[in-house]
Amino acid sequence: MANSEHLERLQQGAEVWNRWREKDPGIIPDLSEANLSGFNLSKFFLSRVNLSRANLSRANLYDVDLSKSILSHADLSQASLSEADLSEANLYRADLSRASLDLANLYQTRFPEANLYQANLHRAFLTRAFMVGANMNKAILIGSTLVEVNLSRTSLAETILRHTHVLGANFERAIFTGACIEDWNINGATNFEGAICDYIYLKIHQQERRPREGNFKPGEFAALFQQAVDTIDLIFKDGIDWQAFFQSFQDLRRQYADQDLSIQAIEKKRGGAFIVRLEVAEGADKSAIESSAKELYETKLALIEQRYRDVLQAKEGEIIAYKEQSTNLMKITELLGSKLMPPEINQTFNAPVGNVAGTNQGRQQTVQHNYAAAETPSLAEAAAEIQTLLKQLEASNPTATEADQTAFLNIMIPPTKRERFIGALKAAGGAAIEEVPYGAVLKALVEGWQKPGE
Repeated sequence: MANSEHLERLQQGAEVWNRWREKDPGIIPDLSEANLSGFNLSKFFLSRVNLSRANLSRANLYDVDLSKSILSHADLSQASLSEADLSEANLYRADLSRASLDLANLYQTRFPEANLYQANLHRAFLTRAFMVGANMNKAILIGSTLVEVNLSRTSLAETILRHTHVLGANFERAIFTGACIEDWNINGATNFEGAICDYIYLKIHQQERRPREGNFKPGEFAALFQQAVDTIDLIFKDGIDWQAFFQSFQDLRRQYADQDLSIQAIEKKRGGAFIVRLEVAEGADKSAIESSAKELYETKLALIEQRYRDVLQAKEGEIIAYKEQSTNLMKITELLGSKLMPPEINQTFNAPVGNVAGTNQGRQQTVQHNYAAAETPSLAEAAAEIQTLLKQLEASNPTATEADQTAFLNIMIPPTKRERFIGALKAAGGAAIEEVPYGAVLKALVEGWQKPGE
């Protein structure tokens, strides 16, 4: 039961209460089981107060100092605790359902078996909080910090964990079914052992369900996110300039030589978008690496764009000069056919490029090259052209695999030019193909083009 004298001082208002607390700082006020439902306590100093089993439902505790207070079994349902300081407080089995805890300081706060159903914890600071066995179903944790928080056996069903930092968090045997984990930040110390999850969403408003159909099998959820801990997804919404990417990635590897950077996967999305997944060392500063990767790519892209403009300008000048000498259209076509633009120019006209895709698309409409009209080259000529392209790749990526070479050539050689290479291969014998440089690569490339759907 609450101490009647302490409760009477509280009822006299914030000024009387705070003056008494300041005069006798050693006293621990006892307000246990007090009925303070709906009270406005926003200006009261409530640090180190015993509020166990108190009724604080719908109370206004905005910006209140409740640090190191005892609130076990207290009713804080629908209470306003925005920006409140609850650091090191004890909320064992407290009812915080639908409470507002946005921007609250919950450092080392103890919440074992507490009820935080539909609680608002937007941008709350929960570092090293102890929340074992808590009910956090449908809670909102957008932009919250849960570093080294213990959430073992906690239910996070349908909880929104958007833009949260859960580095070193313990989710052992936690329940995630239906949760939204959009852009959360985890690391190798984040523990998912025994986590229970049928499905999750990667976007808010129940979008991007995983798995898309059915449910995760036991252990699949933990394996999926433990594997994705040390990766960075570089998203190219408007397509990607591979030459700029290869060059910028080499610079990135040199900049982070101790991080063992590598490309884990390249995924093509609808609409021409690409995702390049980088694997990094455990504990790497992923935000810094991602920022550097984007900056280096944009720099390389700008340099390549400038070179393209210079080449185009020179080519236009050459055409104008020739037109002054002759009006014969066939001779102009022959000139263009004998002095083809550098292979990298084809990439500009036939592949979307970074954030400048709109500019390149405009060029596609104004500059056309009729490769199909050119004569079929010999096998040696086709192989030489392949060799020129691959040397560009090797200059930026010396360790490129055959798969890398094939992907690069598919980007660099537009569909309008592929018939020439197919014709060269058909005209040559099998033994001749093996003898020319890169003959095996050319053969594999053409075979891939001729498959249905290629």
